[in-house]
This record gives sequence, C-alpha cells and structure tokens, in this order.
Amino acid sequence: MKALGGIATAAIAVLAAGGIKAALPGAPADPAGSEATATRVRVVEVLDGDTLRVEDLNGGGLGRVRLLGVDAPEVAHPPTPAECYSTEATEQLEQLAPVGSTVFLTTDTGQPDRDRYGRMLRYVGHAGTDAARELLASGAARVYDTDQQLARETDYAAAARDAHSAETGLWGNC
Repeated sequence: MKALGGIATAAIAVLAAGGIKAALPGAPADPAGSEATATRVRVVEVLDGDTLRVEDLNGGGLGRVRLLGVDAPEVAHPPTPAECYSTEATEQLEQLAPVGSTVFLTTDTGQPDRDRYGRMLRYVGHAGTDAARELLASGAARVYDTDQQLARETDYAAAARDAHSAETGLWGNC
C-alpha cells in the first residue's frame, strides 16, 4: 500500500510540474495553437516583407510586429546584401498593411508572445485579409518553420504549396 501511495505522490508531482511549466511566461499555453486576443493598432512603418512597426490608436508606440507563419526574403543589412525578392515582398506587405492604416493583430496561444529580438508575434489582418496568407499565396514569402503548430498552419501550407507549384513570386524568380 505504501508503494501505491508513493506512485500517486510521484504522479501528482509530475502533473503539478507540467502545470507550472505551462504557466511560465513565454511558454505556449496550447501546443496545438489557437487564435486568441485581437487588438486594433495603426501601422507606422513597414520594415520588410514580414515585419511592421505599430502604435496604439492613441499614438503610443508599441514596437515591431513579426508576422506569424511566414519568412520573407531579408532586406539588405550591410554588409549583407538583400536576398532575392526582398523588395517585392516588402512592397506587397506595404499594400496589404499600408502605413497609417488600422490593422488587427491576433495572438496564437501556441506561440510565444515575442521572438528572440523582442518583436511581437502576431497574425496581421487588414480589410478582411490575412497579410501572411496573401504573402504566401503570391510567393512573396515561405512558411516559417517552427516546432510549435500554428492555428493557421494548414491554410498557410496550402497557400505556399500552390505558389511553389505555380512558380509564383520568389519561386519563379529566385
């Protein structure tokens, strides 16, 4: 009977440790990913094909936002030159989320709140359009490979696969 009590105590300790880990800041709450909070913000600057600078609707700076699920070609960071199709990807994001426009930032519970550079990780929507999905569908970006599943992963993978098959955007030019 004592052995059974010891096993039960060990099981409770393991479960409690798992619960504590899930509650740590930056730890994904839902490994499968699901959409959560959406916030309206204003676009201040488009930095490249997958990064924006935003402010709240009162003009308070909020910093940089990295679009979840996509990896656009890098712009020049001297001495490193720009990657193929970076200009086109940046221009497309400027059309999808124009400077001065109001966009919706949506979190994904399966993803960290911020990346290693301090950028907020969010889905970006403007005028009913998912900016990341459009970048993928036009071939302006690749799917960002992550260990954690995105809530929109299936849709994003299909859009990227179609663009790649059709040799659209960077797939036909780079």
